[in-house]
Amino acid sequence: MQIFLHEMEACSGDRAVATEAWVHQMRDIVLDSEDVFDVCEASQVRGCSILGNLRAWGKVGARIRRIRNQLSNVSRRRLEYPPVPPANSSDDWIRGLLASSPLVHDKDTVGMDIDQDTLLHHILDGESELSVMSLVGMGGVGKTTLAKKVYNHPDVKRHFDRSSWVYVSNMMELRGVLREMAKGLMRIPSAEASSLSEGQLQELLLSGLGGIRFLLVLDDVWDRGLWDVIKLVLPKNDSGSRVLVTTRNIVVAESVVDVRSDVHRLQPMTFQDSYNLFCKKAFLKDGICPDDLKEMAEDIVRKCAGLPLAIVAAGSMMSRKEKTDTRWKSVLESIQKDLNNGDTGVQQALLLSYKDLPHPLKPCFLLLSVIPYDSEVSRKKLVRLWIAEGFVKEKNNETLETTAEKYLMELINRSMIEVAVASSSGRVKACRVHDLLHDLAISLSENGNFSVICHDKCASTSSRRISLQTSHFSFCKEHKKRLRSVFMFSSSSPCILKSNIVAKSFELVRILDLEDGNVLKLPKEIGGLLHLRYLGLRGTKLKKLPRTLQKLYHLQTLDIRKTQINKIVFQIKCLRNLRNLEMRKDGQSISVPMGLAQLDKLQVITGLQASAAVVHEIASLTQLQKLSIEDLSNEDTEKLCTSVNNLKELSYLSIFASDGIRPLDVATLKPSSCLQKLHLAGSLQTLPDWFGQLHSLTKLRLSFSKLKEDPLSVLAQLPNLLFLQLNKAYEGKVMRSCCPGFPKLKIFIITELEELEEWDVDEGSMPCVLEMWIMLCENLVTVPTGLQSLATLQRLRLVGMPNSFIGRLGELVTRIATCSLSDKPVLLSAWRVIFDAANAEVEALACKGGVMLAMEWVRKPAILESDCVAVVQYIKEASKVRPACFFTIQEARSSAESLPSLL
Repeated sequence: MQIFLHEMEACSGDRAVATEAWVHQMRDIVLDSEDVFDVCEASQVRGCSILGNLRAWGKVGARIRRIRNQLSNVSRRRLEYPPVPPANSSDDWIRGLLASSPLVHDKDTVGMDIDQDTLLHHILDGESELSVMSLVGMGGVGKTTLAKKVYNHPDVKRHFDRSSWVYVSNMMELRGVLREMAKGLMRIPSAEASSLSEGQLQELLLSGLGGIRFLLVLDDVWDRGLWDVIKLVLPKNDSGSRVLVTTRNIVVAESVVDVRSDVHRLQPMTFQDSYNLFCKKAFLKDGICPDDLKEMAEDIVRKCAGLPLAIVAAGSMMSRKEKTDTRWKSVLESIQKDLNNGDTGVQQALLLSYKDLPHPLKPCFLLLSVIPYDSEVSRKKLVRLWIAEGFVKEKNNETLETTAEKYLMELINRSMIEVAVASSSGRVKACRVHDLLHDLAISLSENGNFSVICHDKCASTSSRRISLQTSHFSFCKEHKKRLRSVFMFSSSSPCILKSNIVAKSFELVRILDLEDGNVLKLPKEIGGLLHLRYLGLRGTKLKKLPRTLQKLYHLQTLDIRKTQINKIVFQIKCLRNLRNLEMRKDGQSISVPMGLAQLDKLQVITGLQASAAVVHEIASLTQLQKLSIEDLSNEDTEKLCTSVNNLKELSYLSIFASDGIRPLDVATLKPSSCLQKLHLAGSLQTLPDWFGQLHSLTKLRLSFSKLKEDPLSVLAQLPNLLFLQLNKAYEGKVMRSCCPGFPKLKIFIITELEELEEWDVDEGSMPCVLEMWIMLCENLVTVPTGLQSLATLQRLRLVGMPNSFIGRLGELVTRIATCSLSDKPVLLSAWRVIFDAANAEVEALACKGGVMLAMEWVRKPAILESDCVAVVQYIKEASKVRPACFFTIQEARSSAESLPSLL
């Protein structure tokens, strides 16, 4: 039955109404069947008496007979009332072909100038070798529109001898692609091209394109293997030919090999560009929105979330509406539904991406429907939820987490999920979903009883998952047999956690996520949720956990971070399937009873309070990948080192000493070769010898280390270090960054190095550094020597630095400003150090007595040559009035333009 449903999902949107009803009935039967299996499993775990087992099996047998009868009835009705075949699905392809055609060219585009210039530069750059530019972005973001602008650009038309536009889609076969290429590039009549075989077309293209400078556009490519064939028919004749590919999947772009290849990601439009485009479409006469409609127009534009396809659809729809306040208000209330209906084309464009997903990825995407709009979800949490739901299956020699992270990257590559936050190494830390894709996920989830969003007091639903986004909610009878996951995004938890609700409605629940909820106490009945895999209590007001939690045999993740819990009192050894135990909170560790050694599936444990028993048991956790242990005494340090040496999979290690008086002796530690992140908080006095062997280390924090010798001489040799923070770690007066050193370092933070007086940066050191923080180093009175040589530095942050330091920084600014233009190539790196803020929201930062300005300011020749000193002086004077303030780029520009009147 599940295979049948998977196949029917693949053609969703193309089915008759009767077929839709039949699929819904079949889905209900599948869900009922799953319930039977879950009830059976729960009965076995409970270990009932013989009489109890007989009763349970009797009920199961009755439910199985009822399911069989339902299946027979549904099948019989299907035969008696066959569905009317839907319209020809080729209509969708024809509509796509029309939308893709370069002849259908919308000249009223807005906000694509920078993207267009990037593409034109690549296409017309004069390089003789064949090259490919891949334009990547989610459905409806404007890839085809941008490609059309470039394709039809007069300079492009003049530059190439031949050009061809091929609408590939996910339906066209390879022979069709080759045929369209032959028609456009070889100018072969359509009938003749259609008569040729695939092999003949390949030979014709390869022999006929020699010496021709051509432009080939492959629009809407889905198959990552297409390029492997296309490259065989494109001659490498140094004629300067170009290929432009549009795709939703970054993997398609990355599959372009054996030629010069670039990728350009197209992002959603800015609000202002979105608003301008909307007005052009909604007010056809002059493109100007009346004052009384501006607020509603802005609200409509926000709902489109920067997606040009949606903006054009909304604008066109509003152009046909009466231009009155009342009429627009009524439309505004239903705009989301209107954009999702089939007539606008928005939902079809996005639905294509969903339908193309491999089946295991579809429920992973749909689960994002439970998250509120404009919210971010951490990578780790999302992966754990997918695993708890059972969406991720075991694979040979691969952990569930590894497989789940591959799922996540596939969804990101397909532009179904956006990266919200990335680490210094580029790894995804948090994700979000575009609003219109979020709407799609909600629509599909509700139609398929996958999940429901509850905004009302009582939602009658048979959905498997409920996202509570209201403060007052009560469960209905339908929930009892279907509910699998509960997500709480409001203060409703006290109501939903009543004992009778937990016992009756949550019986088969796998996920209970109460993060940041107003939870004061968990009922003991929660121990009866034998299917529970994920219990999220982070940020709640809990002070203790019920002892009945030890019954949760299947529990995989227990998250009690940022609660008021100080110790775990139940027998944790009973949680034999536990994979993640997250306990860390600010300033306090959590005591765990004996039994950790029996948790052989444990991969993550944080906030763990050290003890002689605990450090001994850690040696048995051979699957552990992340360990954060606190309050470690000197007596237990050596034993901990011995235990950690046994953890060959460990990639993250954090050790906090119980005091900073006696040295933290970790000399016998031999970290795993997998170790990527290390945080040591305690008195080291000297760096252990094994530091030089941390070849995989990417992130290092040293706190309260009391190092006597300059640590940079050792740390500079770590080949993969990306992030370094020294917090009260060094007690010397001089520090030096040698060359070569820190080959990949991107972020360097020093905090409260109270004795530091001098810091030298050799030219060539830290060649990749992007950001540097210098905080509360009260004796560092001079600017680090060689700072201006850091050509890649984008942001310098100064916090709590003495006036003498700031004064020297101002002198350096003035010295650079008064140099002649002939020195500018050398000084550009210095401008970045002093002025640049790297496209951040706040692009110019003024500190007490000193300044950082945005580079856009100083690029103006007048300011570079004559007025820069005056600008610096102006900011210094302004800083006296506004100490430690922020200057935005807008302020910087306006100040630069009005300098004569200000000074």
